Parts: sequence; C-alpha cells; structure tokens
Amino acid sequence: MKTVCIGLLGLSLILSSPDLSAAQQQQTSRSMSGEFFYGVASPVLSVVYFPIKFSVGVVGAVLGGIGGGLTGGSERAALGIWRPIAGGSYFIMPDVLSGEEPFRPLDGGPRRVSSSGFGRLKTYP
Repeated sequence: MKTVCIGLLGLSLILSSPDLSAAQQQQTSRSMSGEFFYGVASPVLSVVYFPIKFSVGVVGAVLGGIGGGLTGGSERAALGIWRPIAGGSYFIMPDVLSGEEPFRPLDGGPRRVSSSGFGRLKTYP
C-alpha cells in the first residue's frame, strides 16, 4: 500500500508539472498514445481514489449533521462542513490527468444557499 501511495504521489507530481506554456498546450493535440494512457490510467487511479474519497464524504456528512445539531439546527454550520468535505471530485477523469480540467478533491462549489428553499438566494462569505 505504501508503494501505491508513493507511486500515485509521483504520478500526480509528474502530471501537474507545467512543462508547456498555455499557448503551446493549445496548439498541440493529444496523440493516440496519450489518449490511451489517460483512458487506462483514470479508472486505475479511480479504483484507489474513490474508496478514500467516499469514506471522507461519509464521515463529513455525519460530522456536518452533528455540527448542525449541536448548533441548534443551524443549516449554515452543517453546510460549512458538508460542502467542502462531501463535495468535489469522486473520480479521476482523463481530462483531469491531461490538465484540461482541474482536480478538486475538496470543492464545495459556490457559496450560495437558498434562505427558505424558495425565492431569493443569499450569499455567505
């Protein structure tokens, strides 16, 4: 398991290193071997990543419920835990590996919540 984690860390460092400028990246198209690599690597990495992310999401959901309950049913307190922990990417997609899409393991999205479920939205800082 230790070697798998080290291998995943090394792969993420290699894939995240900016070796081409943005203009050069737009001009170059993906090769067939690159497409094949991304197509094979994304499900293999997702098999390792998904159970970890799912476990973190379940724990975050429980902690958000506890936090909301301990604050007198505060939806804002619960969402403050739920959004970043349970949100984000649950799978590693080929576009993420190629750098076209960002990888967001803990992403809660925009901070807009409906006050009563209907009508106007209020924005939280």
